[in-house]
Amino acid sequence: MENFDEQNKKDRQIDNLINLVENHTRTERHLEQYSHIGNQDNKDHAREIQEIREEQIDDLREKLNGNADIQTREEQIENLEKKYENTQEYMENNKYEMSEEMLANLQEKQEKRRIQLENLKDY
Repeated sequence: MENFDEQNKKDRQIDNLINLVENHTRTERHLEQYSHIGNQDNKDHAREIQEIREEQIDDLREKLNGNADIQTREEQIENLEKKYENTQEYMENNKYEMSEEMLANLQEKQEKRRIQLENLKDY
């Protein structure tokens, strides 16, 4: 079962990598073909997204090659705390504009993060 889960995870990572590369290529082609028209702000935003995609592509390559850095427990705790705090702020600032379903989903994720933090800290 564990090998199946690991293979399933790898398959999802490969699918994600393919999707990222296709989106990157398509956006790059559009930026080249239509550079003479369009709003400059939109083009700048597209380039920012391209940079993010490039980082994500590199990260996925590292993971698939088995070269990804393994996070220490302290790094996991730090990352979880940041995500928890950022999401709390997001929920506070946007709770009146979110659907009830979205708010409930975020609250559920927060609860899972809180439990995971407790487990990591108790470990």
